[in-house]
Order: sequence, then structure tokens, then C-alpha cells
Amino acid sequence: MNQFQLLVPEYRRKGFPLLSHAFSLFTKNMLPIFALVAILTLPAEVIKYYFVDESWNERGFFSSTTGMDAIIQLIFLSVVALMVVYYILGRLTGGNVGLKQSIRFGIRKWPKILIYGFLQNAIISAGLILFVIPGILCAVWLMLLPIVVAVTDTSRTNPLEICREMARRRFFKFAGYAIGGGAITGLVLVPGIGIAALLPVESVIVNLLLDLYINFAFQFFVIVLLLVFLQVNTEWNDDALMSENPRD
Repeated sequence: MNQFQLLVPEYRRKGFPLLSHAFSLFTKNMLPIFALVAILTLPAEVIKYYFVDESWNERGFFSSTTGMDAIIQLIFLSVVALMVVYYILGRLTGGNVGLKQSIRFGIRKWPKILIYGFLQNAIISAGLILFVIPGILCAVWLMLLPIVVAVTDTSRTNPLEICREMARRRFFKFAGYAIGGGAITGLVLVPGIGIAALLPVESVIVNLLLDLYINFAFQFFVIVLLLVFLQVNTEWNDDALMSENPRD
């Protein structure tokens, strides 16, 4: 791949060491990650709680708050992953990266992640509705899409095709990372959900802070996806070098 917009380092950790490194990156950069999440989560939650017409639910347009959460997530919060990817890549490559640069990068890529995020959700939903197994296959196939959109020049490449090529012959590896990363994300969520359960359920502030914490915890999974992307790209580069310099 030579269509990168960001500096992409080599990465050779696999399995548990990759998950462990992801957790280390997450914990060492908790404050800037939390700040990036809060910048968009708080306005999005205010819109959800105060400016969305609740009569949509009464009319059946949304059967539950899940539909509204999905739309808010796509429009406002998908860009957070781009900001986190930019920030963590800067840390990995030793660049002088800060919150302002990460925010500007995310805003510049915002339209792209909206388009490809919609396509990702549509493809996975169609697969789940028609047959469950195709939906699962599509979810694994497209799980690196936010990272590909962040790192590559989408005007010159097809992120969907790149995701497909990266996932080729790696289904069980990707599924393992998804399960492992999801499990650790769940453990990160436990303290916040446990505290929220002890507080007044009807409090808007409690719900807002809980959503903020959930979005913050999910960024660990984003870091896992970033490291998986770097690891697969390193494998590609190694294979390219071997093909150019075959052993006698």
C-alpha cells in the first residue's frame, strides 16, 4: 500500500502481546483520549436529550432509543475514532501531535467516515437480516474500515476493497482480535456501569456521563483495530519484499 496520508510504522506484535500493547497505549493516553471523546460526545448527548423530537418514538419512527443512538453515533461520534487514530499514530511514530491537530484531522475526514460508515452499517445490517452468517462475515470483513478511512487517501483508493484484501485468509485471526478486544472493552466498562447503577437512573446527567464513559471505553477497541491494521500492513510489506528478492 502506498496511498497513506499518515506515517504508518512497522508493527510485528501478534495475539496477546498486541492486545496488551493496545491496553498500554489506552491507559497511557487516557486523558487526551477522554478529551477527544468529550469534545463530540457532550454536544451529541445534549442534542439527543434536549433537541430531538420525542414524538418520533411515539409515531413509531424509532421503536426504541436504539435507532436514535445509532444515528447520533454515525453523525457525531464516528469521527472520534479518526481523531484517536491520528493521535495514537502520532505517539507511535514519535510525532509532535496534539489535540488540535487530531481534531482538525477528524473534521477534515468527517464526510468520508459518514459515507463509509453508512455503507458499513448498511452492508452488515443487510447480511444480518437476510442470513445471520453473512452479516457476521461482513462485520469481520469491514471491521478495519474506520482505520483504513483514517490512514489512506480515499480519493485514490477504495477502503472497502482494502478491508476485503486485509481480511482475506484472516477471518479467524480478525474474529479473535474482535472477541479479545471486545472482552477487554467490556471489562473497562464495568466500573462506569457499576457506579451508574448505584446512582439515580432517571438523572439526565448520570445518563450523559455514562454515555461519555461508554464512548471513551470503546476507544480501546479502536486502538486494537489500529494495531491489527499496522500488523497486517507489515505482513504485506514483508511479502512484497520477499517477492522482489526471492531466495535462491
